[in-house]
Amino acid sequence: MNGAQLTPEQKRQLIQILREIVRHASLEALAVATRTGESIAFYSNRESDADLFSALTAAVSNTANMVTEGMTTGKLYEVVVRGEDGYTIFSNAGDYILVGASRDVHSLGLAIRVLRRSARRLYDALSRRRSDLKPIIEDIERLIK
Repeated sequence: MNGAQLTPEQKRQLIQILREIVRHASLEALAVATRTGESIAFYSNRESDADLFSALTAAVSNTANMVTEGMTTGKLYEVVVRGEDGYTIFSNAGDYILVGASRDVHSLGLAIRVLRRSARRLYDALSRRRSDLKPIIEDIERLIK
């Protein structure tokens, strides 16, 4: 599902979630991507390629998912990549990945907490479309029988 396939309500919820993240965490880049690397939303105050960023996001997150499954450490919450001049957090949101990056390493703990909470809300908002169809499908199945 790309950004164009989101319902108006999903777009509204996505914007609200991203605004709350920006309000609570000091991030220089913020993105939402699918597990296949498709960009849903992207912002960076640095020159960045959204498609490349999304592809790298999917690669890192999927690799980390394989590690947690192989090591039997449970469900993946997030991946934190910390470099000399900053960090990037990849937060699991089901079929989606929420990503935040900053050079302010002092805000890392807060950013992890904000992104983890927001990833849960993002999962609920973007996954709702499939679950909303269930009652309709059940009605159709009853009519067919």
